[in-house]
Amino acid sequence: MRARSLLIMAVLTGVACGGSDDGGTPPDPSVDTDGDTIRDGDEGVVTAVDTDGDGTPDYQDADADGDGIDDYREAGDADPATPPIDSDRDGTPDFRDTDADGNGVADGADGTGDFDGDGTPDFQDPDDDGDGLPDSGELGDPAAPRDTDGDGQPDFHDTDSDADGLPDAGEGLVDSDGDGAPDAIDPRNDGPPPTVTFTAISTTFNSPIGIDYHEPTDSVVMSVNYSAGTPLNFERVQLDGSHVPFSGVMGLTDEVKIATARSGNVGGFIAGDLFVGNGIDGEIVRITDDGATVINPWVSLPGAGNGLMRGSLYVDRTGVFGGDLIAATTTGEVWRITSAGVPTRLAAVGVHLEGMIVVPPYPARFGPLAGKIIAGAEAQGVMYAFDATGASTTYNLGGFAIEDIDLVMPDENFFGVNYGTSRLLGVGRDDWRSIVGDVLLTTETVAAGVSGLARIYWDGANLSAQLLPLGPTSAPVGQWEHTTFAGAGIVEIP
Repeated sequence: MRARSLLIMAVLTGVACGGSDDGGTPPDPSVDTDGDTIRDGDEGVVTAVDTDGDGTPDYQDADADGDGIDDYREAGDADPATPPIDSDRDGTPDFRDTDADGNGVADGADGTGDFDGDGTPDFQDPDDDGDGLPDSGELGDPAAPRDTDGDGQPDFHDTDSDADGLPDAGEGLVDSDGDGAPDAIDPRNDGPPPTVTFTAISTTFNSPIGIDYHEPTDSVVMSVNYSAGTPLNFERVQLDGSHVPFSGVMGLTDEVKIATARSGNVGGFIAGDLFVGNGIDGEIVRITDDGATVINPWVSLPGAGNGLMRGSLYVDRTGVFGGDLIAATTTGEVWRITSAGVPTRLAAVGVHLEGMIVVPPYPARFGPLAGKIIAGAEAQGVMYAFDATGASTTYNLGGFAIEDIDLVMPDENFFGVNYGTSRLLGVGRDDWRSIVGDVLLTTETVAAGVSGLARIYWDGANLSAQLLPLGPTSAPVGQWEHTTFAGAGIVEIP
């Protein structure tokens, strides 16, 4: 009887330690009993580990930690000879770790998808959306992950967590306005506007008026030789300050302001295509991105008395207006024009409109201006905002008389035409970081010691124009005509 008991105990002991039932053959750590591409030796065949406590030892369990993700997915590769991966390097391999990437989200909830398409499944990826911010910092409460903008997408799966139109990857965890909220989850720049110090670009120009960024050549295009436009209307200004003729067009009169298309346009415009007025009522000129083809006129607005295109052409970058060219005229008409040259009138308000953009559709940052066309009423201290139906609202921003309007673009320099001195003034990209994404206004007539620039600020309840102080060492400001933000540099503003 005692011998029988000892035999039974021996058999049980052999099973418990991973031994076989074929008469005592020792376990082979190199085999893969459950076919999960992890060797039995790595899964504990000798000590019979049962990570999830389900009664099946790991070397026989297709999901050793019971997290809902099969071990073969957590192995790291399909070669059993290689050690199992430990994504978060916490000493516990993924197949035994219910939070393999250590991001605070259980593997079963993280899942086997690949949200950012980087080749690493979410349960092994500590940055699921690839925005450069660890999921652990974007998560908040794991039971109810933080969703800053309330769009139903938690921040760790949202590349613009605060819906301000600026990617989290660019905003990061810095707190530019010092309000205690990192930029990535702070839709408004609540700090004071920056002090600007203008640098006079050493290269000179002959009666410049218009300016815009020419993306294909990473340079700036300017209209010169006001007001006759001879011998040429346009020059492209390179990094070293040298001037290169842009197209052979000449003889365009009046204030020739410039609008260029940028990449990503949903309306079919080619990046670098250039649009200007020609000094004739209701006519718009199109110049191809290489300057070789000039269509003059490209569009003649229907009817008479439409007005001129003085500083009020803008290619929609938001998609709200279909990527169309928007035109606002000196008689107060507002039109949208498709890439095929088909115009549709949106509004007619009977005032000289000058300076215009389409505001990105982000209410948290821009309030009632989000997704609207905004344009200044010349010398009246009033701004118009037009929705997609053409309905308009007027705003008095402290009487600021708008000459031009721009969006402060990330990592782009500011350049403005100082008409009074025929010079170009610039401010480097680093000086704008605290108000990136904001709307910048320019006024024409500038008093001594004043920048002539203001940003539109939405505090959650009201809109205001906040003046940008002028630095004591700034080049003097004369008369602003046209301004732009550009990825390009010119001599002193690289």
